[in-house]
Amino acid sequence: MKKSKLALLMSSIVVSTLLSGCDVSIGDITEKLFPNPWDALAVFLAFVVLLIAIFYFAYKPVKKLLKQRGDYVEGKIKSAEEREIKSQQLLSDANEEVKAKRVEAMGIVEKAKEDAQKERAAILENAKQEKEEEIKRTKEEIAQEIEASKDEIHREIVSVAIDASSKVLEREVKKEDNEKLIDSFIDDLKDNK
Repeated sequence: MKKSKLALLMSSIVVSTLLSGCDVSIGDITEKLFPNPWDALAVFLAFVVLLIAIFYFAYKPVKKLLKQRGDYVEGKIKSAEEREIKSQQLLSDANEEVKAKRVEAMGIVEKAKEDAQKERAAILENAKQEKEEEIKRTKEEIAQEIEASKDEIHREIVSVAIDASSKVLEREVKKEDNEKLIDSFIDDLKDNK
């Protein structure tokens, strides 16, 4: 503290010697360096009132505004974090659902393939049975046609034989007798088979 007083005194001496050519006296300098305590007190009180006014009218509202802004930003950050967590959860849920749907789709495709194979086998079996039945019917029709042809041939043979025998015998055989002979001949042939 003594050094500061000494420095102040030295500076005042230097200033006074520099200003010695001016009409400024040492009393003026000391008066300006050490003001009236009542003036200093008034300035100090004005300064304190100004600080209090600034504190109440500027600092508190600015602090309140900064706190509100900080709360707002913090709320936005928390909201963004919550939305990010929700979106991550939704994304993972969607991915799981996509995987489940893929598995389900693969199952449906596999089932459709199996059903198609079964239906193909059933259609082939049905076609095979229809083919065998058609072959059987065709064979039966052919057998019936063969029998009918044989019967017709036998009737013609018998008819020719009777015509020939009637010429040989020189007599005419009645139509009813002719029919009886043909039927008995056909019956004999069938029995011989």
